[in-house]
Amino acid sequence: MSLLSIRDLVVRYRGHSGATVTAVAGCDLDVEEGQIVALVGESGCGKSSLGKAAVGLIRPAAGSVTFDGEPVEPLGQRARPAAQRRLQMVFQDPFSSLNPRRRIADLIGDGLRVSELHGGRQLSVGECLERVGLSAGIADRFPHQFSGGQRQRIAIARALAAQPRCIVADEPISALDASAQASIANLLVSLVDDLKVGLLFISHDLSIVRRIADITTVMYLGRVVETAPSEPLWRAPLHPYSAGLIGAITEPDGRGRMPADLPGDVPDPAAPPPGCRFHPRCPIAIDRCSVEVPERRLLGPGRTAACHLAEPVAAFV
Repeated sequence: MSLLSIRDLVVRYRGHSGATVTAVAGCDLDVEEGQIVALVGESGCGKSSLGKAAVGLIRPAAGSVTFDGEPVEPLGQRARPAAQRRLQMVFQDPFSSLNPRRRIADLIGDGLRVSELHGGRQLSVGECLERVGLSAGIADRFPHQFSGGQRQRIAIARALAAQPRCIVADEPISALDASAQASIANLLVSLVDDLKVGLLFISHDLSIVRRIADITTVMYLGRVVETAPSEPLWRAPLHPYSAGLIGAITEPDGRGRMPADLPGDVPDPAAPPPGCRFHPRCPIAIDRCSVEVPERRLLGPGRTAACHLAEPVAAFV
């Protein structure tokens, strides 16, 4: 049984024009203990909506989310069940997610109070800070006194204070400079290794994803189009959208090669194309793609893809 399991998830919003926008259109995803699962795709594909629904910040229109075998209850006015407080989230902008009027000790103390419900040895504020590479002596300071990378470490320390079993990190490094990105990514990997938590890492930066993720799930316009172990996906993507994302990454190989941009723009999610949603931009689309929605098929060990033209990997035939 997966630690975090998402099945047939649908998330809808009311758009500015009054039209209904389906941000997530029936997605499946699993995160195991001690595993990093990356969710990637262009901006506007529904990654953050899926992440928020996974932790109960928004109510799904359909489908299910379970954590440790129990349904995840959307947040309301009543307190969340104690066991579900071990499902934590780290947000993209740490300055917005940390209350600027509260000291670091108070922010992390919120998580420590949650962890008291789990029993066992409780960490101190200083131990939480030291676990993310910060000094215990900063506990009396305020968020505005730190850099972006330091604030994100504080946000991670707050999540760790609750003794989580699974963390959803929504673009946790995109607002940081390159050196801070690498530092936070390495920190997350070490925490997963040391604490055996599950991590859903939402990102559009595939170069980071390749380095840290065990499993990569590719999302396009509200749907999962491919899931695979990260290295096989990078070597031989089965979906043309995955191949396009990988081809658009700049390689620092000194050859001066320009990355290949994906043609066109992401369609309006309020009016997605019929059939395969990627077919207007797909370089290999056939007539069938414009009328028939492709089903996700098992095409190799741990590998699925939703493409009419995708072939099973050789070792799986």
